Amino acid sequence: MGIDFIRRSAPSFRKGLDRRRVELGTPDLFSRKLEGRPRAYAASMQNGERLAEGDKLCVCLKDNQVLALRGLSPVAQIRNPPAELVTGLKASFGEACGVVQVVHVKACIAEITVC
Repeated sequence: MGIDFIRRSAPSFRKGLDRRRVELGTPDLFSRKLEGRPRAYAASMQNGERLAEGDKLCVCLKDNQVLALRGLSPVAQIRNPPAELVTGLKASFGEACGVVQVVHVKACIAEITVC
């Protein structure tokens, strides 16, 4: 009766390390997701074409020019494309998919990411 009474009436004592044991044992080093965005390329819109954010375009390489096509008609051109874009397009047989991220209406420039 003596030890049972003491255990019931005395407040429980827990070490501070025991309270954080589960948090310390949870792996979190590789569970964070990295926020990475693909590189966007500035493309000049041609002939008053209208583009909107989220438009899906075909990006193709034609005679060392990088064109963005909607269907079969060119709507934008990436002037002075970087070498990594040109080599990436050559590796994918000259074509890739692109998505319009931002449209600058006054400058007639669209930022396109290549998938």
